[in-house]
Amino acid sequence: MKKVLGVLAGIALGLLAYRYGRGAGAEATYKSFAEEVLHRRYAQAAAMAEGLSASDLEKLGSQERIGAGPEMFQALFPSRFRIESREEAGDGAVTLHVRQTVLFNPAGVESVTRPAMFAELAQVVTLRKGDGGWRVVAFSNAFEKMDSVRTR
Repeated sequence: MKKVLGVLAGIALGLLAYRYGRGAGAEATYKSFAEEVLHRRYAQAAAMAEGLSASDLEKLGSQERIGAGPEMFQALFPSRFRIESREEAGDGAVTLHVRQTVLFNPAGVESVTRPAMFAELAQVVTLRKGDGGWRVVAFSNAFEKMDSVRTR
């Protein structure tokens, strides 16, 4: 009986590791990619992509989509991500529908400990796993809303 339970536990752990390895890798790659785009490091973001150049990503830039643009941001804080849905295609591609919450201080607001404002972006990203790991193959980025953190 103990051997059967040990085998079942091993199978369950193996399945969890397989599932976590497939999904977590795609999600971690997306989050790193989205942060690079937010910080306007388009060459680094393009290195995580396939078929998207730095100039393509500059046109889709997060700061450029929010309000008055890059001149509005004095300080950026780590983003928050909410994955709303995840779709797996038969070819192994993963499409994520995500809300990225950008936390920031606008020009003139001095605070290193907490953000004064947030902006929310709706993003759809498709990733495909290759020999070099997960790569972003498609990315859309749309501004949703912006407000003060206090009223949120």
